[in-house]
Amino acid sequence: MEQPTLLFDKALIFRHIPLFSGLNPFERRMVFDALEIADYKSGETIYRQGDPPDAFYCIISGRVEVFVEKAGHPETLEHIHRGKYFGFISLLTGEPHSVSARAVNDTVMARIPADKFKAILHRIPRLAIDLSRMLSRRLKRRDLHPKSIFESTIVSFFGDALTKNDTALYALNLAIGLKEQTAKKVVLVDFSGGDSLIRGVLGLGPSASILPKDLVYHPTRIFEFVLHSQAGIDVLFVEAKAAGTTDVAAFISLATTLVNDYHFCLVHLPCDFGPQAFKILAQSDAVHLVMAPHADALRKMSRLLDMTGLSCDSSFRKKMRLLIVEGKEAHSKGRQLSVCMEESVFHLPVYATLPPQDMDRPFLVSGHPLDPYSRVIRRVARQMGEVLVGLALGSGSAMGLAHIGIMQVIEEEGIPVDMVSGSSIGAMFGAFWAAGYSAGEIQTIVLKNNKKSYLFGFDDLMMPLRGLIRGGHVRSFLKRYLGDKTFYDLKMPFRVVACDCRSMRQVVFDSGRLVDAIMASISIPGVFAPHAVAGRFYIDGGIINPLPTDVLVEAGAKKIVAVNVLPSPEEIERTYDLLQKKRVRPDFNKQGLWRYPWFYFRDRFHEWLDPNIFGIIVSTVQSMEYLLAQVSSLGQSDVVLHPDMTGISWSCFEHAEELISRGRQEARRCLPQIRSLVLRTE
Repeated sequence: MEQPTLLFDKALIFRHIPLFSGLNPFERRMVFDALEIADYKSGETIYRQGDPPDAFYCIISGRVEVFVEKAGHPETLEHIHRGKYFGFISLLTGEPHSVSARAVNDTVMARIPADKFKAILHRIPRLAIDLSRMLSRRLKRRDLHPKSIFESTIVSFFGDALTKNDTALYALNLAIGLKEQTAKKVVLVDFSGGDSLIRGVLGLGPSASILPKDLVYHPTRIFEFVLHSQAGIDVLFVEAKAAGTTDVAAFISLATTLVNDYHFCLVHLPCDFGPQAFKILAQSDAVHLVMAPHADALRKMSRLLDMTGLSCDSSFRKKMRLLIVEGKEAHSKGRQLSVCMEESVFHLPVYATLPPQDMDRPFLVSGHPLDPYSRVIRRVARQMGEVLVGLALGSGSAMGLAHIGIMQVIEEEGIPVDMVSGSSIGAMFGAFWAAGYSAGEIQTIVLKNNKKSYLFGFDDLMMPLRGLIRGGHVRSFLKRYLGDKTFYDLKMPFRVVACDCRSMRQVVFDSGRLVDAIMASISIPGVFAPHAVAGRFYIDGGIINPLPTDVLVEAGAKKIVAVNVLPSPEEIERTYDLLQKKRVRPDFNKQGLWRYPWFYFRDRFHEWLDPNIFGIIVSTVQSMEYLLAQVSSLGQSDVVLHPDMTGISWSCFEHAEELISRGRQEARRCLPQIRSLVLRTE
């Protein structure tokens, strides 16, 4: 273990540890002071099986292998990645570590030493409660059934009479989606017994095994009734309404057995379980409520929740995900749901909207990958499976045209991108892409408007009080292609970074008008006037976050590709040398003295214009941004792309084709790394 060689912002890291997100400022300060940052080299052991507990660990970057020693040989249980914490079980129980952990690649870790962590738990008891809940997911029942999975996730599904079949079909398809996207072990537990839509869709006859009520408490017998489906998932049918199966203790016994062998345990509860269902749902890590889109259904479900007393339980509400089913059946009864009604009745945002399925001919997502329903399932599965891929597009003025070439290669190679973040010029091109324009269409738009006049013009100059340029030309250009689109009109999640002009704090736009967010993010201080949104003024996002990888981490991305188009100091030096060579006077003995006046006046003109105020401002800003981008990319990115910017200045918009080509070259060079990252399921 070493001290980190890079500059890591402890405050930024602290925000990305969900365990501490609900603490008050005093409690945050206590944890923050105890936090240490440490480097582990590839292959370095963090702790060994049998070692005494030494610290609480959270991965900042890199991956960690968790394994056990069997007959002198390591057996891998899990590979865990950014944002995961471990080592706390032994701290809570006081027992030696039951597994070993080592860094798969160079890994940066946040750690809290054991003595400080125990002091924190003593001062903040509710942290111990939260950790105890996680502990239940990692229980080891060595006496009954050996553990082969390091950590499991239990997800429960519940709906009402209107969405009875929709809920079952959603649970089944999400189980298949998780298997496809993560390649991990998935089991679907269906408490509908023999009367099950799931049974029919999977083609399992009525004679298929059903776990009897008297065997729910027998871990050694449960696996006799687990069925292996052709869809790649395991299924366990539990006797419907069996006495005892609706009991919370029985559910815990069943789930505790299954989590030893499955990464994901999905539980479908029939709608006729009533209030008792919520007591079972409370034992899950996540709860998906599948509802019809009108207020009456939500009011009824809300009253059901109130009856159990869970409506006031903040930890339970954090687990809940509201899904709305579209379709004739859902729209035919009751008052229509609006955003305002949704929030006032259930106080939950809509997590996802499920397109309708024909229940007479329900299908599995594996056979219809392009169907809108399959796309929703895939997105939810990738988020739950923690395999979301994020693309961070950095600032860089004209150099950002290279982003287009990189996006072209991503499209051509079928690389999945689940979300995008952008700063400055990266926000502009990221917005076009997220709005549904292909990279080829973006290139056409840029080449059609590749003159500086679409960004700058004499009629756009202003008195230099807040800036030199109003930004009217840029706004007109954006409005021409994006119109009044908002973030809700986009085809994928998108985040735009800007800097608040007064507080100088980072602001992340993920709602509102898209053009306003872009204008806020590209307003280079001193060049463009600050852009006003809702009474506040914003300047270039690159000033504070030129490569917004942290925004993707906060949004849930686990695999991050970052594109840094800012020139390095070496590239700036090479560019300067090239410019000097271009200005070398020719041999007048060979070309004639008559050409001397032309070169004389050309050189004087360049000396007069270079450096100019625009170049001075932008070059100064970009020099600082490059260093910030380096820290951001090395600290939180899995793959970093940096097209060669030798010979390119910040205003070379007329060299669009060359810059796009450089982006393509860099994407092709890094393609093996990107593929490896995307295909990795560990």
